[in-house]
Amino acid sequence: MRSTTGLSPAGTGGWLAQFVIGLRVPGVFWRAERYEGGAYTLRLYSEDTLSWATADHVPCGAREFEVMQSGPRELWGEVERAFRWWERGGRPGFERFGLTVGAEGQRAWLDDPEDSWPV
Repeated sequence: MRSTTGLSPAGTGGWLAQFVIGLRVPGVFWRAERYEGGAYTLRLYSEDTLSWATADHVPCGAREFEVMQSGPRELWGEVERAFRWWERGGRPGFERFGLTVGAEGQRAWLDDPEDSWPV
């Protein structure tokens, strides 16, 4: 499936953004294929579902970026929802996140362990 996004692949590349996206989009591996002039393709891959996505970044002030994805998981959609969730929350820092490990597995949370999700 081919589409476009307003979320720049470059916007997802900082340490904190990657951390948050990793917590909210488990089981996804990232790789950037770089080209001349600062352009690159961000490649996402989910080994468990064989889903994949690519998002192309060209540093020219673009507002839309081409995305291609395939498989049962819409990986770029998951990444975008995770990023927007973080953005709507005021871009909280590392110190506000936690991890609880118990018999039912690992759960991440923001501010309140009672409001957690599996990782």
